[in-house]
Amino acid sequence: MDRKKILLIYPHTSIEVFAGTKIRVAIPVIPYISLASIGGSLLRDSHDVHILDLTVSNNPEKDIDKLLEEFAPHFVGISFTSALSKEAFDIARKVKEKMPNALLIAGGVHSTTLPEETLNNSVFDIVVIGEGEEIMREIVSGKKHEEILGIAYKKNGGIKINPRRPFLDDLDFLPYPAWHLYDIKKYHTPRINSRRNPVGAMETSRGCPFSCVFCNKTVFSRNFRAKSANRVVDEMEYMLKLGFKEIHIWEDGFSTDLNRAKEICRLIIKKRLFFPWNIYNGMRVDRMDEELLELLKKAGCYRVSIGIESGNQNIIKAVNKGITLEQIKHAANMIKKAGIESLGFFMVGLPGDTEETMQDTIKFAKEINLDLPKCGILMPLPGTPVFEDWDKKGLIKSRDWSKYIFHAERSSVYKHPNLEFDVIRKYYDKFYRELYLSPRFIARRLWRGLKTGDVFFDIYYFLRTIPYGWFIKR
Repeated sequence: MDRKKILLIYPHTSIEVFAGTKIRVAIPVIPYISLASIGGSLLRDSHDVHILDLTVSNNPEKDIDKLLEEFAPHFVGISFTSALSKEAFDIARKVKEKMPNALLIAGGVHSTTLPEETLNNSVFDIVVIGEGEEIMREIVSGKKHEEILGIAYKKNGGIKINPRRPFLDDLDFLPYPAWHLYDIKKYHTPRINSRRNPVGAMETSRGCPFSCVFCNKTVFSRNFRAKSANRVVDEMEYMLKLGFKEIHIWEDGFSTDLNRAKEICRLIIKKRLFFPWNIYNGMRVDRMDEELLELLKKAGCYRVSIGIESGNQNIIKAVNKGITLEQIKHAANMIKKAGIESLGFFMVGLPGDTEETMQDTIKFAKEINLDLPKCGILMPLPGTPVFEDWDKKGLIKSRDWSKYIFHAERSSVYKHPNLEFDVIRKYYDKFYRELYLSPRFIARRLWRGLKTGDVFFDIYYFLRTIPYGWFIKR
């Protein structure tokens, strides 16, 4: 096989979409798993691979021009979400102008969800649908497009969409992500979300068997697949040797297989790996027990995030979360008992939400007394059941995907079935104001900060977020 040159790009604005929001100060800046994983697979065939992560670029246009000129890639792959699609299209157009013979490949959740639209509205030649590692290897190998499962492509003025590629069952088959393709010294995660920098992200499984209406399952599906415990811990060792000082688990199902999660912890302890780590994406409250949490604590995990969404049982049922308020309370108490920090994800503006149910969410968040409660406003992303339902009802007002940003204004994107946006925003602000400005929370956070040395960080982050509405009653 001829050695090819492949450039993998991630757009600049993936961080800037949070500008002007309370959570901007907490957003982690870490190397992306997706490009590292694809890079690792391409290196398996001895290709020459570069990653250009524009989120850490001071001058994205200049960096793109320089790398295109110096590297002269045969293939350029760009991964992006819906909110970043416009920028990705602009980058693709720029690449096509400078490198007309390079094959342009789109990947990620947006391309997978809307492959035909992506090709129709851009200069991309191919869209990767689903998991990209093996598909990219086949594209680069020169295999005929008609024979590659899991792609859409342009042909004779039209678009062809091939059948999906079967999901990779054995995730241990994947090579280690090519983290060395990043300059990890450029990455920094705020202290509120880390203990040591640089932080590395890790996936130990793919696929989520549950069916929350606000989640997009188009890339990894509901088919749960996991790396073995041995592979996970070996990969952690590899990341630490490369210079990462902390690891965050970015996936939907770390504890879906409870026994595997416990075995990972036991192996970390057995190998005497001393490093801070964090279940960043969240665990389900019905997939944890005291034994797991005790093992997590012993293995160095300092924070567990849990998906709660609402403090009203009817709303939890309406979004197909499949848990109960009692399970949430029990999980919060177990996490606290284990001596691990707790972060809870909530949302307002969910299907069925009213002023009363959003007030229930605020009240419940106070009751369970989490270390860090975090609230968002629902965004019905393409490919999710809630988007499809509201689109059929005529509630989706815009397909300008650049507006589909979490923590941003939604009134131009969709109409909520039974709430005005100023009401949703009022309860969003009220959530943060009543939880974070309560004497109880401030006292607890101050005490924690004095013990850990984080008190000055907490004050700094609070002052940074004052302009975004702590004291404004809408």
